[in-house]
Amino acid sequence: MVMRSGIVINSVKDAVAVILEILELAQHEIVFVTSPSLLSIAGTYDTVEIAKRFIENGGLLRGITTISRANVEEGRARMDIGLDLRHSDQSHELSMFIGDKQYSISGINTGVNEYTLDTPVTGFWSEDPAYAEFLLAAFENAWAAAVPAEKRIQELEQEQSNA
Repeated sequence: MVMRSGIVINSVKDAVAVILEILELAQHEIVFVTSPSLLSIAGTYDTVEIAKRFIENGGLLRGITTISRANVEEGRARMDIGLDLRHSDQSHELSMFIGDKQYSISGINTGVNEYTLDTPVTGFWSEDPAYAEFLLAAFENAWAAAVPAEKRIQELEQEQSNA
């Protein structure tokens, strides 16, 4: 499904369609910040296989999400394909997915704890490099404050073995 840029996205399914399009368009770097449930939903639409191909072709893929006991295995699977993943406890009401400092989808969805395909969202799909640079600056700040996923997973495993 090809989505025209410059439009407001109102469904999770359309947001995933834009993410798939960015994965196909980008050639060098993709970064994202998202909730675990959105990451999981996107994974059901071949995003992991497309991301793996992107990385195998020399692309850099970095992402931030919340890693908990519930999604440790999913986090590991993403890291296994070469995704540079980090953990943040910060609320991910702001989601963003940026490709090659040009293509982006971003949204602020307050009060949503768990996404489904039916969750109403508000997102903006853009091909404006200036907007992508703005989002990228926010991403880099979040990236600097986030913890490497492997460290977070080790913390969770240590907590579990101490329990």
